[in-house]
Amino acid sequence: MKKVSVEKAFDKFKPESCVFVISIDKQSKPSGMIAGWNMKCSIRPPLFAVSLSKKCYTRRLIEQSKEFVIAVPNKKLEKSLLLFGSTHGNKVDKFTKSEIKTTKAKFVKSPLIKDATLNFECELFRKIASGDHIIFVGKILSTYVNEDQKILLNMKNDGNKRIFKEF
Repeated sequence: MKKVSVEKAFDKFKPESCVFVISIDKQSKPSGMIAGWNMKCSIRPPLFAVSLSKKCYTRRLIEQSKEFVIAVPNKKLEKSLLLFGSTHGNKVDKFTKSEIKTTKAKFVKSPLIKDATLNFECELFRKIASGDHIIFVGKILSTYVNEDQKILLNMKNDGNKRIFKEF
């Protein structure tokens, strides 16, 4: 066993689920990102948490709109997942560039990703400062599933190439 940096240890901590985190700006235009730091955190009330960098654009959108959607990807969304994880929403319209299909949510203005395995509509329940990140806890208002789709996991980052596998 050898001593390594926290960054190197976190990078080795795979597989991890990556999710799309979607929110809207003041004009109701959607943007989003992928996040590997996410978790279910309560059934009653139903809560889901995601940890986002204090620097990211999606963090600002969630703080403004007080809502977000968590969409769990599958193999169909792999190219979109890579785009959402490598571009900045304040510079690129990720939805137009990826041609990702969305559908209207029932309770929030942020769109659902039509082909995602799971979608969770969330209203902001709590915001927790956590070092260089902020943990957003969302109260789940509604959930959707595409029964025939598996979940895509981030297996490892081999250099600059992400490797995904469905389960």
